[in-house]
Amino acid sequence: MKKVSVPSKNPASRHNDQQPFVMEPYRVKVIEPLSFLTRAQRVKIIKKAGFNTFLVPAQSVLIDLISDSGTGAMSSAQWARMFEAREDFSGQTSSADFIKTAREITRLPNIQIVHQGRVAENILFRALLKSGEMVLSNTHFETTRGNIETMGCSACDLLKPEPPFYGNFDIERARRMIKKTQKVRAVIMTITNNINGGQAVAYDNIKDTAALARKHGLYLILDACRFADNAFLNKEYERRPESILRLCQQTFGLCDIAYMSNKKDALTNIGGFIGTRDHRLFSRIQHEIIKQESYPSSGGMAARDIAAMRNGLLEAVNEDFIRSHIASLRYFADRLRNHRVRIFEPVGGHGIVVRPKGAAKYAAFALAAKVFTETGIRGGVFNCEFRLALPRRVYTTRHLEYAANAIAGVYHKDLPVLKCTCEPPHFFNFFARFTLS
Repeated sequence: MKKVSVPSKNPASRHNDQQPFVMEPYRVKVIEPLSFLTRAQRVKIIKKAGFNTFLVPAQSVLIDLISDSGTGAMSSAQWARMFEAREDFSGQTSSADFIKTAREITRLPNIQIVHQGRVAENILFRALLKSGEMVLSNTHFETTRGNIETMGCSACDLLKPEPPFYGNFDIERARRMIKKTQKVRAVIMTITNNINGGQAVAYDNIKDTAALARKHGLYLILDACRFADNAFLNKEYERRPESILRLCQQTFGLCDIAYMSNKKDALTNIGGFIGTRDHRLFSRIQHEIIKQESYPSSGGMAARDIAAMRNGLLEAVNEDFIRSHIASLRYFADRLRNHRVRIFEPVGGHGIVVRPKGAAKYAAFALAAKVFTETGIRGGVFNCEFRLALPRRVYTTRHLEYAANAIAGVYHKDLPVLKCTCEPPHFFNFFARFTLS
């Protein structure tokens, strides 16, 4: 199989790999103005949003750190491929190019394009699961759990933090549960684990989980939207000599199925895919795609977006880019830490989790709301903690320095006390609304 072509290391960072700051391996070509509102305007906006930053209009935000999903900046090569792509109903050249690249990186023979990761989950689980079955994971993301439970199945988290790999799967507990229930159908390994800003999962932990799955006839599924971050952290923590590309190929080589939102590590604003070794399962997936999305060769995507997605996969395994991204996140964390802001450590692959002061029930929502009100900076609440996710290739170190100083100024002040006025049964952090108590 032909090797994937990956740009070589930038000499400017080659001699200085261990430093917390690494120069960005690109220059800015297009700019977008920031939105400067007054505090009085933001007070009205946050009240109207029910003190939930997910409900704040994006045009009101100065620096947006609520998510790294689909919010990154695309490269000039990606934009060029979008202009060149030809829109056809089936057999698109951009689709064939993407599938070839995805096969080379994942070594999975069957690749189905979808328009984002949640569609991949929905279609995959419909083709794979039956009511009453169980899926184990290091940690299910909220939408993953929702898609599993919609099928009448149960989703069980078996997290075993083993420093520095705080995202690992508890294999011994899984072994006992498999023998006890006889209902486990699959294991999903989320890499990086989405908890605490993207915690690494050890390659050996994935390898041992794969062996357990094979022994009991289970599918091992990778939720691989941050696959390159996970490879980088494994390379760093364990001083592995392999390239990022090779580590990714080795990791994908352990699974039966992988699915991805390409809106994270793969550097696109939309898109994803499902990959599998099972040809019969792949056929069922394609039939679901044509019923719900479009002809399988497009998966519901425009050819131009597929073309950008293909280039994004190549750029995702560029070691200079990943090093710069992780270094920027750590630079941001250092500035917060210097201001005595409590954060979860070690810093993960895509975000920083801030531990709110005090024990009020909705302290994380109160902190997020106050940070937006006082600074215009938006973060999100996950698992009762305030998360600052870093969009890829968007903000400079000056932006991050400003954000750290501004957030620290709010962190040490008293927080408002919130009362919940809308408590949705599902996806609470996205749709809950509050008022001042």
